[in-house]
Amino acid sequence: MSELETPSSPAAVFGRARAPTVNVPGRGVVIGLRWSGVEGAGNQIVAAKVECDPERLRLVRLWRPFTDAPGRRDVLVRFGEWLAEEARWAEGRLVVGVDFALSLAETHLRQLGLLRQAIRGPAVLGKHLFERFVGSAGDFTEGAARFRAELGSDRPRATDCYRAELHTPGSARSHRQTLFGLCTLSHVKAAVPPWDPPEPGKPTLVEVRPAHVARVLCGVCALRDDPRDGGTRSSTRAAVLRTLRSAARLEFEMEQAAQIVEDAHGDHLDAVLAAAGAAAAWEDGFQGVPSNVPRSEGWIHSVREEPWR
Repeated sequence: MSELETPSSPAAVFGRARAPTVNVPGRGVVIGLRWSGVEGAGNQIVAAKVECDPERLRLVRLWRPFTDAPGRRDVLVRFGEWLAEEARWAEGRLVVGVDFALSLAETHLRQLGLLRQAIRGPAVLGKHLFERFVGSAGDFTEGAARFRAELGSDRPRATDCYRAELHTPGSARSHRQTLFGLCTLSHVKAAVPPWDPPEPGKPTLVEVRPAHVARVLCGVCALRDDPRDGGTRSSTRAAVLRTLRSAARLEFEMEQAAQIVEDAHGDHLDAVLAAAGAAAAWEDGFQGVPSNVPRSEGWIHSVREEPWR
């Protein structure tokens, strides 16, 4: 057997002990997005398209969909059209998992005076954030700096605590990604659980965290190469792919596997993990949001609970 070859196991209910599995949704398409908020973000955003049927998932494409116009304003303008086109190809059965926060902590929303807008969903919140921090002639880099300064102290959402997410939406590491992502969604027509129920023929967009999916499936929390380690994590990325093949029946070509394993930044694997998390949430009907999570804050969707619970 090669490094990626391992016997597959049947998918059952994820929460059972020993062999973690991910339920597979019915027929449709799932796209996982590894997002970016930096200048030239279109060169960094990676998409993984997965076709679903009741028995398996199949990775059909790994690509950077916005490299022809990588500027953040270009991506903002084109994203809605791109999403609509992907939904047409999926014949109306499309779920997209994005790895940026779809809202802020309730304290920050009150601080900004945007709690009512956030309750209505990411598109409305993103519209007001764009008008306030960027504007038609403004710059995303300057806007993100003002956004970060106005938020002040880092505050996690309830879902960040549930998912053990280290980087809050307004943190130094995440605030550019959060602001740009929410501004982009102001131009998008999609159902976004838990704010909206899925609608037939309309794309569904959910927040996911690739790191959470990897941690739940195989206890891994570091996928990128780190020079301080004195080596690579290619074997770790290969191990995660093997787990996805057995747990989610994810099928892929060896050329795709090589592309994922050899990506030192882990962006391609993040996109695949985002798709797997979105697919599992779709199969479960986007349910499971705890009653104490504020509607304004949203929810990080993922695979089911850890098998040892």
